[in-house]
Amino acid sequence: MRIAYRIVVILSLNLLAACGAQRPSERVILSAQQSAFDTPLDHRWRKAHETRPVAILRGRAETTAILGQRRSALEVGCWRGRPRVRVAYDVGLRTGPIAVTYRFDAKTDQKGVVRVRGQRRNIIVIDYAATATAFLAELRNSGALKVNASRPPFEGHDAFFRWDRADKTLAGVLAACQGRMLDTGRGKRGASDPDDDDALDDAIRTVLPAQT
Repeated sequence: MRIAYRIVVILSLNLLAACGAQRPSERVILSAQQSAFDTPLDHRWRKAHETRPVAILRGRAETTAILGQRRSALEVGCWRGRPRVRVAYDVGLRTGPIAVTYRFDAKTDQKGVVRVRGQRRNIIVIDYAATATAFLAELRNSGALKVNASRPPFEGHDAFFRWDRADKTLAGVLAACQGRMLDTGRGKRGASDPDDDDALDDAIRTVLPAQT
């Protein structure tokens, strides 16, 4: 029996980096009752919400916490006019500071150190406006992503994602987010925690039990 630990890591990376009509076969809606981790590893982006510009991609993961291949999920979109990126692992990352490095294709690594907080602790959130905007720009022109979350001396969690650069679901979400960000400008972040109203959080709820 597989045991999964449900945890959420909130990430605000302060790095040096400055949603079209489709045929049914091209647009897959991910139900809130279905786990993002249980979707096929087919390198296809899935629309995670009927009205909001949010897309989810299933990936694979490797971690020092549990031997063997694990699962990961990548969510991109915007919340209240602000870009946001979330990476979820199907194992827990524990509380406390954690270093995060991500790389698109064979490009330069982007690094940051974050602290773990939130009701659950298996999700990394990139919501710092400049970093998230740069992330979405790189995503638009890339086809692969590796994300590493680590702590010394031996803790490490790698997530790997691949997708078609011409994926129409992703292109639609990114276009819609760009429009919303232009409409709202650089407004202040809302007072409520964005993770309280979240597509990826709903999607993985059936996989990892809420942590008390």
